Amino acid sequence: MPEELETRFHANHLLLVAARDRLQAATDAGIASKQDRTRLDTVKDLLTPVSSAEVDASGNVIAVQRNRRFWSVDPEGQGRAVEVLGDLGSAQNVALLVPGMGNSLETFGGQADRGEAIRHEAGPGTAVIVWLDYDSPQGIPAAMSKAPALDAAPRLAAFVDELDAVKLPEAKVTLVGHSYGSEVVGQALLNGAHADRVVLSGSPGIDKHVDQATDLVASPTRLYVERAPGDYVSYTQWHGPDPADFPDAIRMATNDPFAGDEAISVHWHNEYYRTNSESLRNVGRVVRGDLAHITRTSTTPSQETKLAWGPGLRALSGAAAKVYGGVAAVTKPSRETARHAAAEGARPAPGDGSRIPPRPAGPRHSRGPQR
Repeated sequence: MPEELETRFHANHLLLVAARDRLQAATDAGIASKQDRTRLDTVKDLLTPVSSAEVDASGNVIAVQRNRRFWSVDPEGQGRAVEVLGDLGSAQNVALLVPGMGNSLETFGGQADRGEAIRHEAGPGTAVIVWLDYDSPQGIPAAMSKAPALDAAPRLAAFVDELDAVKLPEAKVTLVGHSYGSEVVGQALLNGAHADRVVLSGSPGIDKHVDQATDLVASPTRLYVERAPGDYVSYTQWHGPDPADFPDAIRMATNDPFAGDEAISVHWHNEYYRTNSESLRNVGRVVRGDLAHITRTSTTPSQETKLAWGPGLRALSGAAAKVYGGVAAVTKPSRETARHAAAEGARPAPGDGSRIPPRPAGPRHSRGPQR
């Protein structure tokens, strides 16, 4: 691991220690709020050492306790964190996971679990970075606004550039966006972010002007997309056309029809990273570059909703989509026009709901993965 990274990790560890001590003192003095006590539990969890397998001088694999590695962390307010899983300095493949709505420092542990699932599925030589360096919208009304994604996009694009200084020159980078996180990834790509591969799962769309992969990525980068049966977020198309329907995207299967009774079924919106699922296997294949073994699907929303929800959801989802973005443009603009149109869409207009959501009054406490 490069020395500058170790220095960064240590500094953020000390930042968490200071936050823990401050919150603990307030709790001991009886002046801590409920939110403070919840945040104290969260910070203690982030400070809990983890075990890693390393090779000693004799060539034996041993378990070593070490602190978690935070590229950045902010324990104030809603909270933000960027954690590195695995050895970033020697990794041949790097995945950058961007979570979606409903996340805060309290839910970060669940997102780190997803990152570990991706890392283990992709196999040796993989590092995963869990990137929650933005104010994730809290709830559906806030997630219908593009403002958080537009705010996060240039920061994510800059972070991807920073990676070049610490990763191996030949290491391949895969951007992985889930739910509203796919909107963040898409806007970052429109802001000039570069990646070798891009995976979007459960996407509500990027922009009403973005309806094909080449709007987001240029060759040789490819766009890989997952939409599970019954994923209501994808069906709504709140932010634009569903990337799973892009004609030039690679649509990956989320279920293995030949696995028989042992198959891990993936449905709805939050199951894309289930261990031993075809959905997670395909993400791992993309991250490690095993592209020839990706399994594909071409199911339509009507086929999926008939299976998972019944025929009425598609019409309901279409109505919900109109609440967000109105009718798509008849003529297709250029990538540059799409970027400007997305920025314009963040400006509030009377009654359109496009405003930056207020910071919640207190943190939510949940270990489980959010959207």
